[in-house]
Amino acid sequence: MRETDKPVVFTNENQPEWGFGVILEDKPDRVVFLFEQGERRIFKKPLIQGLKPTEALSLEDARALDARLRGRRPSQAQKSPAKGKGSKAKKPAAPKAGTYASFEEQLRWFEKDYVGGFEGERFIAEERGSENLKAKKGHKGPALLLAREQLSPERFKSASTDELFEAARRVVQFTTIVHPMEGAVAFGSMKPEDRAPFVAALGELLHGTGDYGARFDRFVNAVNIADAEGKAKKLTWPLATILPAMYYPAEHVCVKPTYFEQQAPIAGLSANKSEAPSGAGYARFLEVARTTQKQLVAAGHRPRDLMDVYSFIWLSQSHKPPKPAPVSAP
Repeated sequence: MRETDKPVVFTNENQPEWGFGVILEDKPDRVVFLFEQGERRIFKKPLIQGLKPTEALSLEDARALDARLRGRRPSQAQKSPAKGKGSKAKKPAAPKAGTYASFEEQLRWFEKDYVGGFEGERFIAEERGSENLKAKKGHKGPALLLAREQLSPERFKSASTDELFEAARRVVQFTTIVHPMEGAVAFGSMKPEDRAPFVAALGELLHGTGDYGARFDRFVNAVNIADAEGKAKKLTWPLATILPAMYYPAEHVCVKPTYFEQQAPIAGLSANKSEAPSGAGYARFLEVARTTQKQLVAAGHRPRDLMDVYSFIWLSQSHKPPKPAPVSAP
């Protein structure tokens, strides 16, 4: 795309809740669109109804939207990769095969190892716990309670920046979802001058209004962390998604990209673990979690929220079945 080009942005007057959309693929027989609500929509030619280009967005906003929906940063969306002499374009890595060939196979493992499912003794003892802050560290129940206490709208109005920063770090540290090196330790590397923008972006992410994808992107850009040598460190998916997942477990999910990528085909979807955290990418991962939740409910299980669904995905996809014993020659 040239610097003077403006991406064509569409709306569907028959489905306004989809938000703005851009063309992902234009084939002879069909057009594939990607909308803000995170789903790809395929329209067969010439039966495209309700879709209209819109001039509601400025050049800058249209470019930002196009980049966000495609999982790129705006600066990357305006650049073409340089091709040196003899250079070869890298092929995207193929998705890693999951542990299970189907949801039914995955569910059989879960029901066998976690008798009683989400309400069984083992799941509660190892994963959920009770909503008691004195319970075992790593339990999801007390972590959710801590998040509601420490990151409420009232706290963002009354507490200082330092208090809210420490509260966010404590919530991340309280769980075992985010590895300390990418969570609590990474938080500790944030410079004092970067903490106020982080807290402001977190408050907007949790309690703001408007497009969640845009708020998510602003939050990602506000997290400035460093490694042990002081070099800028990339924000990981678990750290980018843990706090909303803790505060709104019924609406949001913490993303472990490798396992969610493996779960996606079982849910009839696709996801890319190599994609950097973005609002558009998060919408796709969230769709994987929500579809898995529907599959679990249809199978007779009762996950309390998306945190239980996260546990189901992580426990099952991280499980490595034992290799069959070699057969001895007679």
